[in-house]
Order: sequence, then C-alpha cells, then structure tokens
Amino acid sequence: MLNCCIERKRSREMRETEPSVSKYVDANSSTDDEEFYDCTSDKVEEEDTRRKTKHALWNQPVGRLGKFENLKLIKLGDPLYIPITQDPVPKTEDQLQEDTDILLQLGSDAQGSELRAKMMSASLLSDMESFKAANPGSILEDFIRWYSPRDWIEEDGLDQWGQKMGHLSARMLIADNPWVQMWQSAKPVPANRQKRLFDDTREAEKVLHFLDSRTFAQIIEMLFPILAHAAICRLYDECEQVSPVLPSAHKSLQQAIRLVQKISRDDQITERLCGALIQQIAALELSISQANSLLYKFNPAGGCDETVYVFTEKLLNGCEVEIEDASKSNIGSRLTSMFTEAQRLANMILTEHSGGSAENNSTGNIIFPQANEREFVMRVAAVRPASYSKKSPQFLRAILSKSEFRLAGAFSEDIVYF
Repeated sequence: MLNCCIERKRSREMRETEPSVSKYVDANSSTDDEEFYDCTSDKVEEEDTRRKTKHALWNQPVGRLGKFENLKLIKLGDPLYIPITQDPVPKTEDQLQEDTDILLQLGSDAQGSELRAKMMSASLLSDMESFKAANPGSILEDFIRWYSPRDWIEEDGLDQWGQKMGHLSARMLIADNPWVQMWQSAKPVPANRQKRLFDDTREAEKVLHFLDSRTFAQIIEMLFPILAHAAICRLYDECEQVSPVLPSAHKSLQQAIRLVQKISRDDQITERLCGALIQQIAALELSISQANSLLYKFNPAGGCDETVYVFTEKLLNGCEVEIEDASKSNIGSRLTSMFTEAQRLANMILTEHSGGSAENNSTGNIIFPQANEREFVMRVAAVRPASYSKKSPQFLRAILSKSEFRLAGAFSEDIVYF
C-alpha cells in the first residue's frame, strides 16, 4: 500500500509539473469527416456562431478520452465520448476484510441498505460526474449504454440519429433506484477537479502510523512470508548449481516450499511452523555451502568434471571414498596441496609464537599435520585352540592418542570337536 501511495503521488506531481498540452478533444472542433462546399462568408460566420453557442460557457465539454464506438447522445445526437475517470481505489486484504465487516454490521433494513449503497457508490458518482463533463446534455440512458451495457435493452427500430432504439432494464426502472438518484445529484465535474477517491497522503500516513505502533515481533511476523519467499527463490537458484553433486537438495527444497505454503495460508503464524521452516532452510543452506566449498577446492577452475562430481557426492553422503592413484590423481594432488598449505600456515603460527625460524622447526617439511589419533587394525586367521584345529578369523584394533590407548578385539576358535 505504501508503494502504491508513493507511485500515485509521483504520477500526480508529474502531471502537475508537465506543460499543459491539450490531450482532450477540443469542444469546438469537429472530428467528423467534413465535406467542403463553396459558400458565402455569411454562411461560414453563421456556422461558427452555431458551434460556439451549442454549449454554454459553464457547460463546455472537458475530460474526453475518445469516442465510444459509433454511439450518439439520445437527445442531442452528438457523438458519445468516453470520459477520463479516476483510477480505482487500491485495497489491501485487511482493508477489504474491514469493509466487509462494516457492510455486514449495517444489517438488512432500509436504513442499512441505504448506507451500504452510499458506501459502495463513491466510484460510481465520480464516473457519472466525469461522464456529464465529457458529454454535456447527456441523460442517464447515455451513461448506462457506456457504463453498464447489460442494463440497456436494444429494440429493432432506429431513432432519429440512425442508431438502434432501446430502453433501460427492469432493475433500472425500480422506484427510488440509487442510480437515478445519483445521476440527478451528479454535477458535470472532470476527474482532475474532483475530490480524490484515493487520498494517497492520508493512506500513507495511516500506513506509517500503523508501522510505528507495531512491536518488533509484529513487524517480523508481517515480513515473515516475504522473507520466506525470498529465501526459497534464492535456495532454488543455489540448488540448481549444486544439483549434480547434491541431488537430495531439491527434495529438501520441496519440503521447505510446503512449509511456506502452509504458513502463508494460515490466518496466524505459529512459532512451531516458523521454527521448523528455519531449521529446514538452515540445514539446506549448510549442505549447499559444503557442496560449493568442496567443488571449489577440488575444481577451482570450474567446468564440468564428472570425477569431481562423483567424489564430492560420495563425501557429502558421508561415505568413505577411495582415491584412485593416490596423490598422482587430480583430486589427490589437490588434497595434498590443501594439507600442505594448511600445515605451512600452522607452522608459521607456531614459529611466531615460539620466536624461532621456519627452518629450525622440526615440522616444517611435513606435508600432513601431526595425527591427533592413530588406529591400528590387525586381522589374521589362526588355528585355535589346538594346533590341529581349523583356522578361524581373529581381529584386534588398537587406538592410540596423546592421553590414552584402547584395545578392542574379536577372537574365534574351532569348536567342532572341542
């Protein structure tokens, strides 16, 4: 609504500052096809006088947009012109709901019906006044033919102007018809001189006052559907980029879209649904960030590399991946250089803290960082419990760290004859 108010005000100010150029049809000029004949000057002066006195000075036609088909005014026979009218009044969902509640509260009695008709007829009265200003001497039937053609029932005969005759519909002939009363009270006023149906200044002040009286939580609640929609659009673009290595991203995105739809359709935003949506978006953003990071590290030049895609997809799925050709492969060399760079930076930091030089540091030439934990696994098939028993599998795992070590074993023996 605030953006609409700003746009309306800018348009109005631009029209006021523009030089006055005649955009309307000149009342004294004839737009009909004219035929020129040889005539005396007296006849020319008589014709000019007739045109000037056709409409009074206070009733000159203004605010014409153009001719309406080939119709003519019923009483005068002049062409029927489409008037320039005011733009319709924009309404938000809240305002429409408020108007509906007010109309329902008026009741169904005669007084309530009259008030309801007045509230709904502001735009109609403005259009009638614009029509009268553009078509001096017009009657209600002329207005109905332009504004509500369904309420004009045509007949077979032709009138004196060569157009089909007709009459108003049954609903327009009801006693105390609001349309008839409004037509009688309407004055010939062009749209640019009428009271504005939509006061953009007042409506903008209402919006600003409404926002100023809201709490921060209420502002977030109002902006939440818009922010959620923007987040979904951004995630969709990101998912398209990482779809070769993260096919599950689209499935997660569809779940987030369903949550957004459910939130936007509810009358009130619940904390539970908002929390679920935020968690869903955060998890998807984390997965996309990890995918982008791995793709850049393994393939900084970009381009389509199926080997890197397969390797990255397995890593993102939490699988252990075997690197073919070890450090000789493209991925292996990238991993080695990554660890080398990380170790070099770590050695520089250690050197700065210890005050020594990188050459004197014993870890300066180590490519991979020192292991935080070591694990040894031994598997063997041995004869147990006797030397003539069949071989059975034996397993032993040793885990060594700086502060502890752990042993875990699984042993079996031949029990067929024992």
